[in-house]
Amino acid sequence: MHNKGGCAHAFDRVAKVPSTDEKQIFTFDSGPTIVLGCSQKPYNPLRQILNAVGMDHHVEWIRYDGWGMVEYPCDKEKELRWKVPLGPNVFEEGPLTTFGGEEALKEFLYLSEITRDLVAGPVEIPAMAGRSDSFALLPLLRYLKPLLGLIEKGELVTGTFAPFMDGPIYTVKNQWFRDWLDALAFSLSGLPANRTAASAMAYVLFDMHREGAALDYPKGKK
Repeated sequence: MHNKGGCAHAFDRVAKVPSTDEKQIFTFDSGPTIVLGCSQKPYNPLRQILNAVGMDHHVEWIRYDGWGMVEYPCDKEKELRWKVPLGPNVFEEGPLTTFGGEEALKEFLYLSEITRDLVAGPVEIPAMAGRSDSFALLPLLRYLKPLLGLIEKGELVTGTFAPFMDGPIYTVKNQWFRDWLDALAFSLSGLPANRTAASAMAYVLFDMHREGAALDYPKGKK
């Protein structure tokens, strides 16, 4: 098993080449990983760096509009298989309401609204605008409005998602929705939602459900 960082893992399998004594190693991905914003704007920090170093055309991104979920895979009587679709309203009108009910839908919509300001930084302020020297503020002045919004949020931007689901800002009570947030967070950080960065959770909640939303996967080379 190889750990590539976060939940990006891979494992190798060795297979014999037919009609020869040679062996070939195949590497398979395992573990969920969410990658958004590489194939189209607004670009995430990874794509911004690729653009800056002139390597953006060297990566071919495979786009897909959702992924499959399997619940209780070891219990055939309880097993559920369903898709997590991306884009506006499809998740809300599909799995969220089907499994979580109207309560989960209300909590999702409210949570998305109160965390929207946390998204201003990743979406409106490019990562390449950040500097670590004494002139760090100068390039950020071009993005004054979202910058002021981030400053106003203070430690909420750099803290965990806990205040937004366990209080005091908001408490998510619907158990299915809480479980979904944990599953989402695991794909980001390998941690429960209340221990994952608030800005990361807010960004994914925003980006997965906007118009034109898509997940990106880097196509490998033979």
